This record gives sequence, structure tokens and C-alpha cells, in this order.
Amino acid sequence: ANGAMGNALWAGVRLKDILDGAGVKPGAVQVRFTGLDQALGPEAPRFVKSLDLDHARDGEVMIAYAMNGAQLPLLNGFPLRLVVPGWFSTYWIKMLDDIEILDQPDTNFWMKTAYKIPDTPGADMKPGQTGVPMVPISKMVPRSFLTNHRSGETVAAGAPLLVRGIAFGGDCGVERVDISTDGGKTWISTELGKDEGKYGFRQWQASLTPEPGKFSVMVRCTNENGLAQPGTANWNPGGYMRNVIESTDLVAA
Repeated sequence: ANGAMGNALWAGVRLKDILDGAGVKPGAVQVRFTGLDQALGPEAPRFVKSLDLDHARDGEVMIAYAMNGAQLPLLNGFPLRLVVPGWFSTYWIKMLDDIEILDQPDTNFWMKTAYKIPDTPGADMKPGQTGVPMVPISKMVPRSFLTNHRSGETVAAGAPLLVRGIAFGGDCGVERVDISTDGGKTWISTELGKDEGKYGFRQWQASLTPEPGKFSVMVRCTNENGLAQPGTANWNPGGYMRNVIESTDLVAA
């Protein structure tokens, strides 16, 4: 499973404009957001998340009231939701109800304890490893997928084979998408589709002529910051930030 993903066009108001209009007093360090949804368990704390003030005022974070040209659907956070481009959706508070300015870092459960990742390259650690510093999850990482063929599918040998899919750069745009059919020894550049914005999905496609037999198509995205998907999966207790290169196994006959 690759989790829940979507690509939408949001309309709303910049959070920066709201904060500037309200007037943020000196000494403020973070902005905390609360939604109307409630936890199912009576002991669960209210779900709230916070952003550093500079991030909240970067001009990209927004309060959305529409999605894909229509009123924000209930399941997507009606009537208002926070949109934090390039960051994981744990910050995208649905049914936004309250915005609070903090004069010290937020230490609530959802910032201090939950959604934490190792403060290591690739958020990677060894199972059972102790003493690893942990930090709140934040920026997304590049990912890519082949979408027009399924693993185990049989394709025509010796004939042109169109492979296509989607990619996204995480916290910035897609620089390139490459594919490999020899286990990553060599890589072939693909043709990128229209750039709909640095945080949007980017379509890609390429043509192959497979020889008879089994083969795998690996897909690797590199974003505009030069960060490429790794060949080995990371590990951490929450399973977060897994963006290893995906492979699709095919048979040419």
C-alpha cells in the first residue's frame, strides 16, 4: 500500500494575510491550529498541530474553502481546512475552528510525542535502536509510480511498450524522472508532462522495447533540490517517509 494521496487545486486565503490583519505581537514563536473533529476514544487528546511563525507567514500556507473549483467537500475538511504545501498531511487540519498564537514551542501530545521521525538522513534507523533523537515529521519527499501496467502483467515482446505514471517532488518541483529495466545499473530519462505547479503531480512517460522474458521497471524521481528516491527503504517505528524506488514486474512474451 502507498497510503492516501491526492492532487487538488485549492482556493482560499493566505494565512499570512490573516495573521497580519489580526496583528501578531512581538515574542510570538508558533501558530497552533485546532479542528472540529473529535477523537473516538475518551482518553485521546484533542488533535492540534503547530507551525513555526515564519513558516505560517511564508505566503504559501493557506486556509482553503474550495477544492477543484467547488465548495470544499465534507470529507476533505468543510468548511475550512489548513493547506501546508510540501508538508505531510498531519498538519493539514480539517474543519479548522481555532487559530492560536503561541509565545513558546507547542508541547501538546501531537507535536511532542506523535508523528515523530528520527533526526537522521532519510529518517532512517535500525529496528530496536535506542538513543536516536526524534523530531516532528515535516517536509514530504519525492515519489514516483508506474500507473498503466500492473505487476505480473504480460506485454508484447519485441514491440514498443509505453510506460507512464506520476511523480511528485515532495517539498519542491520534479526535476526529472528516470526508469531502469536492469535493476538500476543504467537509467533512461523519461518525458515529463505539463508542470501544474511545484507541489502538484507531474505525469511522465517513456517507450521501451522489451526482449522475451521477465523484467522489472524501476521508477525514480529526482526533485528540484537534487533529492532522489533511494534504492533501499528506510525504517523507523512509524513507517514514515518511505519513498524507496518502486518496481513493477512484467513478462514479455
